[in-house]
Amino acid sequence: MFTFDDVGRAQPYRPARSTWLSNVYGPLLIVLVLLSAVAAGGDRPLVWLLMTLSLAVLGLVYGVVQIMCSRCHVDPVKGQIAIILPAVVTIGFAFVQLLPLRFDPTGALPPDLWPDFLTINRSATILALVRMAGYLLMFWLLISVGDSAARVTQMATLLFWGLFAHAVWGLLALSFFGDIHFWGDKLDYVGSATGTFISRNAFATFLGMGVSLGVALTVRRAFAPSIRMPAGPKAWSPHKLDVVALATATTVILATVFATQSRLGGLATVVGAAVTLGLMMAKAERMKRGHIWRVMVFGGVTLSAILLVMGQGLLDRSILTVAGSIDRFELYREVIGMIAHRPLMGFGLDGFPDAFELYHDPALDPSLVWDRTHNTYLALWVELGLIAGSLPMVAVAIAVVKAWKNLMRRSDGYATSAAAIGATVTVAVHALGDFSLEIAGNVYLFVALIALGVARFRRAGSG
Repeated sequence: MFTFDDVGRAQPYRPARSTWLSNVYGPLLIVLVLLSAVAAGGDRPLVWLLMTLSLAVLGLVYGVVQIMCSRCHVDPVKGQIAIILPAVVTIGFAFVQLLPLRFDPTGALPPDLWPDFLTINRSATILALVRMAGYLLMFWLLISVGDSAARVTQMATLLFWGLFAHAVWGLLALSFFGDIHFWGDKLDYVGSATGTFISRNAFATFLGMGVSLGVALTVRRAFAPSIRMPAGPKAWSPHKLDVVALATATTVILATVFATQSRLGGLATVVGAAVTLGLMMAKAERMKRGHIWRVMVFGGVTLSAILLVMGQGLLDRSILTVAGSIDRFELYREVIGMIAHRPLMGFGLDGFPDAFELYHDPALDPSLVWDRTHNTYLALWVELGLIAGSLPMVAVAIAVVKAWKNLMRRSDGYATSAAAIGATVTVAVHALGDFSLEIAGNVYLFVALIALGVARFRRAGSG
């Protein structure tokens, strides 16, 4: 049995049609999250448009049904305003950047070359707003349907196995189908697993979040109450088979992360998974000291074995880390200078590629295309300014606090909260040196994990 959060007073009965709709929407939204990463990791304007349109239609239907159910319980979204508000303000600020006010991007351009709007690329900012609206709609819908512990567990399990399918495809495409992309021949990152993504780093982040989810679900299942088998405790049971299946799938996902040869992605994944494991072990009340040591040894041996089998390319690339970082640090220096030039307004959401062309130092490798900052924190600040650009980080920080509170107060149903915290650690570490969190497929997955981690469950018997 799950223990549900106290909400102050008993809630009215929820009509069956509303519950039925939530039961349908839960898996459907998870499928959309998984599909969003199929086309180049979701890094295509058409994907943004289709996802936002689909979510808007689903949201409209859900809202109408909620209005018709006059006896429905209090909207669970109201409890997440602290997360939603910074996101809404960020979107509002990006709308302000569409105002027709001219500015000098560098302080040295003649007036006839000044942009006509507060954003340096109006079309890019409009498309980015469509994408961000999709993120917000996804969060709202997931929070709305995530008010049941059983439903959240079902959604998290479906999400995990979908991520496992992505990992399997990544390995098959790399090892058996001639190292191809989902849509054809691969031109970049030959020899690295990229799955349905273009960048190995983005794929590593995507799967890295899946590793945290897998660790949480595996530990949850391992220490869940089980039926005593007539043949004794050593007999195989459906419970043990579930644990083995989850652990094996998690190992496959981790192996695929190493097969991407993403250095920071591999590190971020291991750190996030370790945090998740620590949280879950701390909450497992039946965990004895001997169990803890066995889990740690098993985890260390498994990690070492995967590195030996799948991580040779990753280890080879790690030797070149210092040499390959020189250009990256030079890029950061220039981006910080851009932020200092427009610290409040920024250059416009998704406007970095155009703005950077005005600041591009010839010292940077001219053979490379510098259309990303390779640091998500700097990207937010250079495009939205220091204040508005920090609001998404504030929203994530609040979400982590809420997930932590769920983790602390629940005696069961806390696996998704631990996974959300671990996934946040993974993306936060990787965002220090890459742009993986600027890829739509990764953001939709991250939003889903956060929503499942902060969701508040209904009181038992309320529908």
